[in-house]
Amino acid sequence: MTGPDPDRTPFRETTQYVAQGRLRGLRKVWKRSMLAAHARTQDEIWREADRRKPSDYLRIKWLAWVWHYLKSRAQGKWEFLDYRSAGPDQGIYDLAATPVHPIPAQPVRVSLVGDWGSGTADADEIARCVEREEPHLTIHLGDVYYAGTKSETLANMLGGKVLWPIGSRGSFALNANHEMYARGKAYFTDLLPALGIRESGGAPVGQKASFFALKNDHWLVIGLDTGYHSVGYPIFEQIFKPSAKLHARLIEWLRNTVRLQEDRQRGVILLSHHQYYSQFESGYQKSARQLADLLDRPVLWFWGHEHRFALYGKHATPKSKLEVYGRCLGHGGLPIEDIEDTPKGGRKYQVGLVLYDRRERTRVGASQTPVGYNGYATLVFEGNRLTVEYRDAERLLVTETWEVGDGGRLLGISIEQLVLDDGLVLHGNATLDHAIG
Repeated sequence: MTGPDPDRTPFRETTQYVAQGRLRGLRKVWKRSMLAAHARTQDEIWREADRRKPSDYLRIKWLAWVWHYLKSRAQGKWEFLDYRSAGPDQGIYDLAATPVHPIPAQPVRVSLVGDWGSGTADADEIARCVEREEPHLTIHLGDVYYAGTKSETLANMLGGKVLWPIGSRGSFALNANHEMYARGKAYFTDLLPALGIRESGGAPVGQKASFFALKNDHWLVIGLDTGYHSVGYPIFEQIFKPSAKLHARLIEWLRNTVRLQEDRQRGVILLSHHQYYSQFESGYQKSARQLADLLDRPVLWFWGHEHRFALYGKHATPKSKLEVYGRCLGHGGLPIEDIEDTPKGGRKYQVGLVLYDRRERTRVGASQTPVGYNGYATLVFEGNRLTVEYRDAERLLVTETWEVGDGGRLLGISIEQLVLDDGLVLHGNATLDHAIG
């Protein structure tokens, strides 16, 4: 694919684009209903596996998709796994570059990618970018498309079409709604056994549960499962929105194993699939309300789900009261067609948006849909300092630096935008410093 000619009128300003506006709006409303969110079955995509075109995700064949969806949803959820039968493995791992005799000052690189499991050429490109980062750990923030079935997991995560990059120390994957559309079976029985920590440089030993923690003297990174309770009864879940709450056994693990409520020295970073809040869509506050009982200070929270890159300043919703610096990284593998979205203006949506990406990378499909840039983030831990690097497939976009202060308080040291582009939008009167202040 080639990008748009910079010397011609941006497509969104052309007569053709404006004329298509109403039809495009109706199309997006339709596609954002669960039944047509990803509108072609895996068998259809397999026939074009050598092409893996982003436009495949922009087509609507709703009867085929409804059948694929209902067939995948048959029977109940797969059993929720925890660490009670995992022996000495209790889900807490060293946040270190080396598994034996870790050196505290040695940098640790952790790459985060959200909504990557699409099998597209764009996903493959992002995987190659992550590999060049040479991360010690890689973490998928969830969503294997279309319904997280076994064939889709093997194709879109484990090398059938694209291969998820595993760090030198290992890899983890969070649970999400698309994994649960197929009841979570393939996620728990096929994907997790292929991941986990590497022992002595060998193959990963398997991720034992859908949640985990990475820990050193200064930092505590917690991977959460917001996916297990993110689906309900087929069709009805579109009317009665599931809460994406944390499982009771995950909360028990946080209390009794991690002892989160007693930790007063580490900076806390949360990872999940679903967003706590958003200025574009509805948020999922239940998990934050559960965590507020265990945390007494602001945290960094990285999530996916929305197919965009966005940075938020410190914000707490009235119901949860958990203060969070939000980071949306849902732009890992799908065609990013949400660049046309504008932040919502209603009072309840004013949640501290600072910067979002609406750059047009190219146009795809017969409808000439504008799509944006895929990307990811790499976290670099060095002692009590953290640097976060936000990248697309071509460039480093933004870097931010944090330190851990007394009582585990996060201190925003600096933030810098390295790509000056009108498509990287500062919202309203926000300045970049609001993202760390």
